[in-house]
Amino acid sequence: KVPQSGQRLISLRAGQAQIVERLTPKEYDSLRGMRGIQVMGAIGNENLFLHLNYKAPPFDNNLVRQAIAHAIPYDRIIETGYFGDARKWEGLIPSSYPGYHRSPTQFAYDPAKARQLLAEAGHEGGKGLEAFPDAMKLTYIAERESALGPIATVLLTALRDVGIPIQLDPIPQTQYGDRELVKKDLPMGLTDHVKPIGVDAGYGVLLSYVSSKNGGILNSMNYENELVDGTFFASLNEGDPAKRAELLAVIQDQLMVDLAVVPIVEFKTNWAISETIKGVVWHPDNALHWYDFSPAQ
Repeated sequence: KVPQSGQRLISLRAGQAQIVERLTPKEYDSLRGMRGIQVMGAIGNENLFLHLNYKAPPFDNNLVRQAIAHAIPYDRIIETGYFGDARKWEGLIPSSYPGYHRSPTQFAYDPAKARQLLAEAGHEGGKGLEAFPDAMKLTYIAERESALGPIATVLLTALRDVGIPIQLDPIPQTQYGDRELVKKDLPMGLTDHVKPIGVDAGYGVLLSYVSSKNGGILNSMNYENELVDGTFFASLNEGDPAKRAELLAVIQDQLMVDLAVVPIVEFKTNWAISETIKGVVWHPDNALHWYDFSPAQ
């Protein structure tokens, strides 16, 4: 193991390694077009979203959640954070998964709309949001600064522009995980580490969106919706694949209406490899399986 991504990059360029993973988007971009090296990847199940806790005012107001969704400059994040190697996430389930449904409810970058919604929520120009100082902290994993820091800065500027006075709050990974997954008291988090490995929309719903009281696995934002829970359990008992897909579509429509999380982008799971080997295959655990590889001829 080589913990520093920059050192892994140097090892590949020097020919001391044939495969490297978990580089930053900027480091992958620096390798494109380099002789003897390939950057390979797939949009599988990795995504970036805003976690907004339903038990942390003002995020219990759906108008505030919608305002935030319209304040996000998606294209700028794709270019600044991922060097073009991502796409806007138009749902709350990985789009590559069987059962994925693109809801007609979508949120585009529209600062004027964001300001309007904020006013309708009773916070015109951000008035009153200073009463929620903890909620106005955009928290992310400090160890992911090189990847998430530039994106967090874009969000800071964009949200302040519409009147949402956020502050950046990088914290250690152990603390972030404890607050997100155990205490579930994190008001606003920038998250890119939730990766459903069950290749099915129903599993993705169970993992993140079924209420905790009804057996949801994570649900770190304390989301509860009886329609979502009831329809999910109905889908478990539906033997007709077409009818099951219809039930999962109903759930995904509701998740987008409620903005259970604010989806931002889907990004590639990438690897950089020497041209002396071949056989890179994406697997839903996002790990390379060595039996896939062989020498390039």
